[in-house]
Amino acid sequence: MKLIKTMSKQDLLMLSVDLISKTYIELGQNNVDEDTISIMSQSLADDLARMYKNFYFEDAQNAFNLGVRSPITSDFIHLTVPTYMKWLRKHQDVVWDARSRVDKGEDPKQVPHYRPEPKLLR
Repeated sequence: MKLIKTMSKQDLLMLSVDLISKTYIELGQNNVDEDTISIMSQSLADDLARMYKNFYFEDAQNAFNLGVRSPITSDFIHLTVPTYMKWLRKHQDVVWDARSRVDKGEDPKQVPHYRPEPKLLR
């Protein structure tokens, strides 16, 4: 697992292309052109680097996975920036809740979505 802030822009963009492409397929939106995938991937990579730099990329993948599989609400039409931002914020809350539960004394091995803080290099 690699923190987003430690990834190169190119690696982050390539992983974002894969994630966006997979998400469109999982949503059944197969008629998306390359320009749309490119723009959405660049937007995702920029948002992750700016607002979710302390996420692991696997956290973003989990957010998208859970978002795609969550019940469809009336405001969901297709994959958009507001949609994936909602998924990322919701997953961030899940990660923070897991950390809070462990901080209060729960066994880390029993708390879903818990991950220890990365060790800082000196």
